[in-house]
Amino acid sequence: MGAAGPLMLAGTAMSLSTAVTQGKLERAAGRGAAREAEIVAKQEELGAIQREADRKERLVEALATQTANVGASGISMFEGSPLTVIQESLKAEATATERDEFMTRLSAMSTRAKGRMAKSAADIRSDISLMSSLGQTGLAGAQYATIR
Repeated sequence: MGAAGPLMLAGTAMSLSTAVTQGKLERAAGRGAAREAEIVAKQEELGAIQREADRKERLVEALATQTANVGASGISMFEGSPLTVIQESLKAEATATERDEFMTRLSAMSTRAKGRMAKSAADIRSDISLMSSLGQTGLAGAQYATIR
């Protein structure tokens, strides 16, 4: 049984080395997931900025059309119905912008939280794997001591 002991220890050392490497890979995957989540969140925020710019562009076009139509009809721009339409259009645009900003913030926060959770889960898996291998190493050492 003399040759079995060193082979058992070598196998255990190899197992421990594999666990450490796997743990490093798990942690790297977790960091990658967190970085990916941050990128997605930033893309969501940039998308909101683009949507706001698009809404404002459409609003300017609509107001220009309203102004032209009112002018062509001979009604003064700043009296009665035309002014009310413009004010309501501006209010609707402000409300849409606020709603979009709020929803984008929620979505970005959720995406970032998912990234943090993925990183935490990877760290935990790495720790469990390492602890399991250390436990097996201790067991193998105890078995080796009884073989000798």
